[in-house]
Amino acid sequence: MTPPMPMRVLQVTYSYKPVKGGADVYAEDLAQVIRARGHEAWVIQKPPRPEDDPYVLCYPRTFMLLQPFWLLPTSLPLMVRQLSRFDVLVCHYPNYCLPALWHPRVIGLSHGVTWDDRPAALRSRVKRAWAQWAFRHCAKYVANDTFFLRQMGLQIAPGQGLFSEVAPGRWYVPNAVDTRIFCPGPPSAEAEKLQPFLLVPRNIYWNRGVHLAIEAFARLGQQAEGHRLAVVGSEGQSEAVAAAWEAVARNCLGDRVIFVGPRPREELVGWYRAAEVTVIPSLCGEGTSLAALESMACGTPVVSTDAGGLTDLPCVHVPTDAESLAAAMSEVLARRGEEAQRQMEAVRRDFTLERWAAAWTAVLEEW
Repeated sequence: MTPPMPMRVLQVTYSYKPVKGGADVYAEDLAQVIRARGHEAWVIQKPPRPEDDPYVLCYPRTFMLLQPFWLLPTSLPLMVRQLSRFDVLVCHYPNYCLPALWHPRVIGLSHGVTWDDRPAALRSRVKRAWAQWAFRHCAKYVANDTFFLRQMGLQIAPGQGLFSEVAPGRWYVPNAVDTRIFCPGPPSAEAEKLQPFLLVPRNIYWNRGVHLAIEAFARLGQQAEGHRLAVVGSEGQSEAVAAAWEAVARNCLGDRVIFVGPRPREELVGWYRAAEVTVIPSLCGEGTSLAALESMACGTPVVSTDAGGLTDLPCVHVPTDAESLAAAMSEVLARRGEEAQRQMEAVRRDFTLERWAAAWTAVLEEW
């Protein structure tokens, strides 16, 4: 495809640098795709502005006072002159789309559903209404998973329509993985010291279900004797951290559950390679998990819940309860090699970064 005239593309998001979570990684990968096509790639994020990147803008600090994730988009109408200089706005969340809809080329982007924790609650109904409004009115919309698309009213099965336009201007572009980096190989020295272990690569938020993984690990019994459970991620919510530690104490797992803390993305590959099984125990609010894809690409099988977009992925899926999760972990441990091969082949065939980049190129350039 011949590139069109160079464009200035601005990603409108909550956080970007320093890169910590999956949405930050997404913004970084998308910026690389944009630049590879000869366009300018800019990002606007919460302050402070990183000194090492002149292509990062920041929202006014006054909008960081209360609930910054939800308040930051309200500053966008005050920045019309600045934002109008960009040819395309890629808004990473529905609530970031709405104040930017004055722009003729807004591409909405979902990272999963944010209202499936309590669907009947008022706040959940409001969030869903915001998403539906953005989905209808953005010039284009890119969904990270089919669960979001079904919530928007499209009849689409899990995993259907990978990297394609599934309705006019509406795309299903799941997460993808660089299989040149995330591939089988030697483990990191730090991770090797903990072997054998099961890995939970999750920042500790309630919806990420770290406490559920601990409860399931406690139910494995003799099959996991001598194993540890390694949680690699930051402490995001105090109540979620408290729930995780409470599960450790109640099940007498003080010496077997290791809270490693966050690790840079380039170090995670060594942790995936070292683990026996990776557990993605999300309760809700999940898209197509990048951690799950990275682990499978490294040859470590994944057991996940069936929350949100996880059913789009080729991992082993179970309901969000400790008994089901423990049973699946036990089964995969027993046939690890077979399951690892199946999942790795599926990811390396269907979820490559090349397919992801090609889909985003079409989204950005075909108007």
